[in-house]
Amino acid sequence: MFSFTYVGCCRKIQLYPKGRRHGNGSHLSLYLVTVDSTTLSPASKIYAEFTLRILDQVQARHIAGKGNYWYSASNPETGWARFATTSYFNQHGNGLLVKDVCLVEAEVTIHGIASAL
Repeated sequence: MFSFTYVGCCRKIQLYPKGRRHGNGSHLSLYLVTVDSTTLSPASKIYAEFTLRILDQVQARHIAGKGNYWYSASNPETGWARFATTSYFNQHGNGLLVKDVCLVEAEVTIHGIASAL
């Protein structure tokens, strides 16, 4: 997992190479998560637009997922349980996994922070 901070909020990328939830055993799962959702008050929300990518290390291409989400203390994560099939991800020569290294990229834009009055 990789953590990063922006606008005072710490996020991490969670990658499950053998899947999670309804992708377990068949897909790579990829999520963008609020690291410490306890710092958000129960009435606070952060609206983010994001793109998560797994980069092809051989050719200039990638697989990507785009989304938007209202993060809160009770809903600290979003992503894809079925981001890519494990067979495609592990396929020799496609460039997603080279010498046991996978490159993941996140592009995140915070559009708003809401708090109850």
